[in-house]
Amino acid sequence: MDRALLRNVVFANHNLVADGVFAETQLVLCRNVLIYFTRGLQNRVLNLFADSLVRGGYLVLGTKENLNLSECVTRFNIEHAAHRIFSLRA
Repeated sequence: MDRALLRNVVFANHNLVADGVFAETQLVLCRNVLIYFTRGLQNRVLNLFADSLVRGGYLVLGTKENLNLSECVTRFNIEHAAHRIFSLRA
């Protein structure tokens, strides 16, 4: 990763089950995690992501994951369905 870009990136541990919103972010990458959660926990985590993103921020999920069955599907725009890239609605 380019060092200039790396200086602007924050890496942090976050427990999706127990922790709440901790920052406003522009990008959330969550690949192949939600498939292991119950539907209720998936909804909680997806709402946590929505609450954590700035308006227009991006959420990228794994290829086996999607928002179609989530209660927060209306909070996101589909940017690229095949690659599971979504943006938070303004």
